[in-house]
Amino acid sequence: MNELKIEDLSCKRGESKVLNNVSLTIKSGETLVVKGRNGSGKTTLLRILSNFITSYQGKVSLNDLSILEDNSYNNKFNLIGQKNSLKDNLSIKKNLELWDIIFNETLDHAKLLEQDNLDHLINRDVGSLSDGQKKCISLHRLNYNKYEFWFLDEPFVYLDEVNTNSLIEKINRFNENMGIVILTSNINLPKKFHKEINI
Repeated sequence: MNELKIEDLSCKRGESKVLNNVSLTIKSGETLVVKGRNGSGKTTLLRILSNFITSYQGKVSLNDLSILEDNSYNNKFNLIGQKNSLKDNLSIKKNLELWDIIFNETLDHAKLLEQDNLDHLINRDVGSLSDGQKKCISLHRLNYNKYEFWFLDEPFVYLDEVNTNSLIEKINRFNENMGIVILTSNINLPKKFHKEINI
């Protein structure tokens, strides 16, 4: 059982304080939705949780050990940001084969893309896709099985109703396998998750 705890977390970007005394606890099998206006620090929070930002006040710990001191922590999470981590000049197939190398796991991409009704586009360059299609391809990274935490920055943006429900089902399955999800969202979702905060 994992417990991720944030205690009195504050952070400045330049001269502006974007997080102010945020505290929360999330455990295995739970999803936390983080809401807030633009510039409120939602992305900053995910970047702190991912150790991309290490200058802050307060403490972030996993099972009572600071994430800054836990040598194995960086291998436990999958961060998917708002920007699609895709190469526009490569085909979907080439992008996904590159991910296989990076994540050291070979997936049946054609079968997985079929679930999103994207298998017929597998040889198309990513740059020719719609924003919604690019988002679906970016979220394809969630099919790699090595992670205990998903940190998702606005994952539902550009998704239609079908793909929104598909992502919710994927999050539910990850929770059932005791995974922890922290996601940011400013839209009203068709499902209530375990916890929600406004920052």
